[in-house]
Amino acid sequence: MAGPTLQIDLDAIVANWRMMQSRAAPAVAAAVVKADAYGLSADRVASALLTAGCSCFYVAWPKEGASLRRQLGPAPEILVFHGVTTDTLDLFQMYQLQPVLNHLEQIDLWQSSDVQKRPAAVHVDIGMNRLGLSEAHWAAAAKMMPKPTRLISHLACGDEDSVSNPVQLARFRKAVTLWPGVPRSLSATGGTYLGRDYHFDEIRPGIALYGGGPAPAAGSAPRTVVTLTAPILQVRHVKQGETVGYGCAWTAPTDTQTATAGLGYADGYLRSASNRAHVFVKGQKRPILGRVSMDLVVIDVTGLSVSPGDDIELLGPNMPLSEVAAAMGTIDYEILTRLGRRFDRRYARGE
Repeated sequence: MAGPTLQIDLDAIVANWRMMQSRAAPAVAAAVVKADAYGLSADRVASALLTAGCSCFYVAWPKEGASLRRQLGPAPEILVFHGVTTDTLDLFQMYQLQPVLNHLEQIDLWQSSDVQKRPAAVHVDIGMNRLGLSEAHWAAAAKMMPKPTRLISHLACGDEDSVSNPVQLARFRKAVTLWPGVPRSLSATGGTYLGRDYHFDEIRPGIALYGGGPAPAAGSAPRTVVTLTAPILQVRHVKQGETVGYGCAWTAPTDTQTATAGLGYADGYLRSASNRAHVFVKGQKRPILGRVSMDLVVIDVTGLSVSPGDDIELLGPNMPLSEVAAAMGTIDYEILTRLGRRFDRRYARGE
């Protein structure tokens, strides 16, 4: 019997990128493929997007950028959110990577190093207080690097209807005045859905490419990208009053038919799904019973005709990422990036 299967629809990823590009036009849609394309394989995802016309990719670390350059060749821009350090200068030169410069020291390092001068982006902080140039340093940064490839920032609450969004938009516009004529990039997925005022010259969708993120108020939503299934290993009858799984965390209120399926937290299916999440089996959503263990989950299949070898759907068209994430008390980003390596991964491409 095969183990759990993760199907990844590359055509859906391309369609989602095109949808975001259409929303933002005439702004250009880049693609965020950090964290191995949110756990779905940066090589596979970026190659499909490059073929579709995407010419700019963002990663978090220089090593990610180097791997991507080896896969994609010299054509696309590859930017590194975390910027440059003395021990990564060689990687930026060797693999033609662009750092996103986050503070004055990084700008000085990039400008004064012996590395052949190459393009770089500048990141201004407008209220997130993570990475990026503080407003007190904007003017100095503009003098040090007046013509970066783009001016970047990031909304703290772009995926919400928050009063902070227009405030941070105004701060970004203030920063823009110090870098006249420089391309501007503010929004990721959520910010793009806020409308044209937030688009500027480039958007940087991430989670939308992979079928997740906030629901847009209008227009098309992202297509489903991942479908996660696991086989039923055993079907049994649990009598009223008997318990299921570790810690006796679920007690049968009545006689119950259960199915044990081969997937657990070792595969990235979070323990917080215990007694909370549902799966899709035989046309119905059915609850998980008891604790998610390392390799197994138990579900209620009372009244269904199921047998060992039948598949259950844990993520997919019938079990949307956002719904599963809510049941687990987390976000769809975490679910995707935790998906395990022992799945049978199948990449679908129709084009």
